[in-house]
Amino acid sequence: MYRATGVRKRFGGVTALAGVDFALAPGSVHALLGENGAGKSTLVKILAGALAPDAGRLTLDGRAVTFPNTRVAARRGVAVVSQELNVFPDLDVLANLVLTREPRRGVLVDRAEMARRAAPVLAELEFDRPLRTKLGELTLAERQLVEIARALLDEPTVLILDEPTSALPVDRAEHLLGIVDRLRNRGVAVLYVSHLLAEVMLIADEVTVLRDGGVVLARPRTELAVKDIVTAMVGTVPARPAPVARDAGGDAALVLADLSVPGVLDGVSLSVRRGEIVGCAGKAGSGHSAVLEVVAGLRTAARGRVRLPSGRTAPRTIRGAVRSGVALVPGDRARVGLMLDIPVWDNVSVVSSGALGRYGPLPGRRRLVAAAERLVRRLRIRADSVHDLVGRLSGGNQQKVVFAKWLAAEPDVVLLDDPTRGVDVGAKADMHEIIRELAAAGRVVLISSTDPDELVELCDRVAVFHRGRLCAELSGHELTQAALLHAEATGEAVP
Repeated sequence: MYRATGVRKRFGGVTALAGVDFALAPGSVHALLGENGAGKSTLVKILAGALAPDAGRLTLDGRAVTFPNTRVAARRGVAVVSQELNVFPDLDVLANLVLTREPRRGVLVDRAEMARRAAPVLAELEFDRPLRTKLGELTLAERQLVEIARALLDEPTVLILDEPTSALPVDRAEHLLGIVDRLRNRGVAVLYVSHLLAEVMLIADEVTVLRDGGVVLARPRTELAVKDIVTAMVGTVPARPAPVARDAGGDAALVLADLSVPGVLDGVSLSVRRGEIVGCAGKAGSGHSAVLEVVAGLRTAARGRVRLPSGRTAPRTIRGAVRSGVALVPGDRARVGLMLDIPVWDNVSVVSSGALGRYGPLPGRRRLVAAAERLVRRLRIRADSVHDLVGRLSGGNQQKVVFAKWLAAEPDVVLLDDPTRGVDVGAKADMHEIIRELAAAGRVVLISSTDPDELVELCDRVAVFHRGRLCAELSGHELTQAALLHAEATGEAVP
């Protein structure tokens, strides 16, 4: 049994944890839930050895423990897979898997032994990329699998999974849940943090909900309904927003004509009108995210063209796209969306004052701070002030800062690549409201998401991709989760 008793933690004047009791039992999956800022990440870091509590104690198998860092915790059998992936893009897969624990033959690293140890874990995860592949060349989903594999190599007795399926397509997510079930059957104590309540209801034995740094619900999952959990998280059940009547008439503003990228896209044509929210769906590698990358200047098409609302052809660089009014909000915020070691206001202003020069060649700091404060209030970002470092914010609030950065740029075309990955129901509702406001203001909105429910709720139309081709467009009564999953899996619309 791994137990936290009376754990408290403060950051400056903010109480992150206010006397939390929490227990992980062997052979059990315990879900830890709560809105962003509720204290989940702080508790996870304390349990994993990344943070020390201000008060309270940890006991493992009845003995008091203190972990100065995650490496010591791992040696005691406590492994963690963080939502913000702790991988090294310049090293290959094998080096990332056994970092600091490389087996040696004399003074040389024994890569053959490394590969032998990693093989069964990678096979169980169905990871089939060459071990010499650099992490920077992998997709976000593949990097997440490498992080999970590294934790499993330690054969932990306590495994902490922080949003482990947030970057995985549906089939890989289901496969990972099967692995979690097998770990439970082996006697591993699993702490499962997720914003996907359907997963929690499927896999968890126990559920604990934090709100404002304290435990507000702790019960067996079989005694709970989704409504009970949401009520505990937010205080009230958020109403499903009524569909927004959007005027999406007129000619297409964003036009993709016969786009082809070798091995990625094959003759894709798609158009989006002003005021319309169009989704892109597909399994990992199907091409749905690549469409956004071409429009954003991150990827160059070998054939075809992209016409922007201005009538011009889309530039072939991300800087040119930004200057042409194109914004890309990524789900992988820590890697490409934010600079975690600088303040909120600096992150918010980096595009509008830097790439676009909207505030002149020498913008005054006071002006940039004031603009950031307006957006922080508008997006309900939870921070003590705009001078806080972004890395100190919760995951959902970090993602809101990414939104704020691009809202400050006043884009004409908004590209959203899994924008709510790894955020809770409250933060997701806030972001959906922002997206609807952007469409209502006449922006062109194109969204790629691994969450089919999100696409069904948010979009006017969804383009489904299969092996690089656009295989179906769903709208109206045809736009359902079942129809989306069928088209993604088969490459055909439901008959």
